[in-house]
Amino acid sequence: MTEFEQRVAAVRDKFEAAGIDGILITHPTNRRYLTGFTADDTPPNESSGHLIIGKDRCVLVTGSVNVTQAEAQAPHVEVVNREPSWGACDARFIQELGIKRVGYEADAMLVSVFNGIQKALDEEGYDCEWVEADGLVEELRAVKSPSEIELLRKAFEITVETFERVAPTIRAGQTEAEIAWKIHQSFVELGAEGPAFPTIVAAGTHAARPHHEPGEAVIEEGQSIIIDMGARYQGYCADLTRTVWVGEPDERLKEVYPVVSQAVEQVFERLGSGMTGKELDAIARDYINRHGFGDAFTHSLGHGVGLRVHEGPSANKRSEDVLKPGNTLTIEPGAYFPEWGGVHVEDVVLVTEDGFEILTSGASKQKI
Repeated sequence: MTEFEQRVAAVRDKFEAAGIDGILITHPTNRRYLTGFTADDTPPNESSGHLIIGKDRCVLVTGSVNVTQAEAQAPHVEVVNREPSWGACDARFIQELGIKRVGYEADAMLVSVFNGIQKALDEEGYDCEWVEADGLVEELRAVKSPSEIELLRKAFEITVETFERVAPTIRAGQTEAEIAWKIHQSFVELGAEGPAFPTIVAAGTHAARPHHEPGEAVIEEGQSIIIDMGARYQGYCADLTRTVWVGEPDERLKEVYPVVSQAVEQVFERLGSGMTGKELDAIARDYINRHGFGDAFTHSLGHGVGLRVHEGPSANKRSEDVLKPGNTLTIEPGAYFPEWGGVHVEDVVLVTEDGFEILTSGASKQKI
């Protein structure tokens, strides 16, 4: 049995607890995870395929332009052309597979898709019940297999090498966009598909925006420069953030940077399997708060990475997610001040049976 077949079997094992006897997968990442079919969707309404898993059969419905690719990449599933329509084709296989309680992904299903399937089922006089099954596949994805871990290691290796290659070349007078482009070039030169997400290079007051889009702002000496970057390798995403500067850091940066950087180390001192996301978040948040910057830490501590740059488990004020061996997790405290800028430091760990491994350990932090 291949790893993809094992994943489909693991989904079937969850049917009874979920109260379903089949599931319609419309989330593109879950589809890839279960099949190996790499075609992605074009948001918001151009899907590359729907996967229907019954108790004994697994059918991938896709467009005619993707059939041969799907057959080559996903030989363990039945691949069919979506003619005459998505709705009619999905409805046909829901009936053929005898699915009466259909699990579906409410977070990844268009109303128009649902209506099209339901209309086709109604025309055939087929009665079924729809049951929300969000999180069923994501729970499996959160625990990485050995093969996934190796792909992640490579994605992080490329990301770390890129940072160590580009960071020393940053000079006053460069633009944010120039630095971001150098990072993108390095990713590709080192074997990545490209960035896992739009690279962030945020200088000066722009560093107060966690998701800033790099532009023509010019780097000046002494200001904080946040670089948030990650390579994508064979579908798997890395994520790394460092705050750097050119020349002598300004007085505010000397004050804030050590607190945020040390907050990461505080988490590392206690992190391990069995802890909840909110427990980890509290460690970093309490440390930053004790040093007077609590109101400036405006986002959660972290998230998992894998086929998506944001996936489970989560580490925030309310997260009850329990860390398990095989989880990945970003540890990324920050402090942001609109009138000045910000500091953001992010490392990523792989949770193991006896602790954790830092996947970003090669990317050195600045010292003040």
